[in-house]
Amino acid sequence: MKLNELITIVVPCKNEENYIHHLLDSLRSQSIGDTRIIIADCSTDNTRQVIKNNSQYLNVEIIEGGPVSVAKNNGARLVTTPYILFIDADVRFFNNSVIKDSVDQIVANNLDLAGLNMKCYDDDILASIGFKIFNVTNNILKHFSPFAVGAFMLTRRDRFIELGGFPEKFATSEDYFLSRMYSPKKFKIINYYFGQDSRRFKKMGYLGMATYLIKNFINRNNKAYWDKLDSSRYWD
Repeated sequence: MKLNELITIVVPCKNEENYIHHLLDSLRSQSIGDTRIIIADCSTDNTRQVIKNNSQYLNVEIIEGGPVSVAKNNGARLVTTPYILFIDADVRFFNNSVIKDSVDQIVANNLDLAGLNMKCYDDDILASIGFKIFNVTNNILKHFSPFAVGAFMLTRRDRFIELGGFPEKFATSEDYFLSRMYSPKKFKIINYYFGQDSRRFKKMGYLGMATYLIKNFINRNNKAYWDKLDSSRYWD
């Protein structure tokens, strides 16, 4: 089957006017042809115009978004292909065959879920170290607790629907809570990277970011913690 018959790309988006054109450039370089790209947007800045100005040779459709889980689920409901690829609006790629190779592997190995490693694409040394530590940790934990980072999350559509999609009650870490519902035997971290920059490290502070992630992990089963969590420092 052709790539456009196998996957639909869903991008949650909010006020990404400085980032979304880089993602669209990266998708063009991936040679995805007319693969459907659904951008679930709730921006109040110039993001939508930037998307329209940078969608040449791409099959882009803009729909109404919302909070990250809602946006992803809104896009997923429109998907008819066997697989859904969720990509964040600030992602970039370092290899032009990442998407095709990832789809080839999830199909060939009969997987339900696949993710990539993370890499910092700006010159922030501390953020780069943070990403590397995360990759090592995630590759250890994958054997009993799958985690496909939502910035690049490739899933079988039928399994995604069966699991109920992204939990909309969580304002953050929705990718972790969904990932852990998949079987480790049906999950793989593919040996490629997606890139993000250091903006959230700079916003929250390096220690603050580390503390935030550690506390989220420790309290992963603590409903009261997630009900009270203020995620605005991370997302807004």
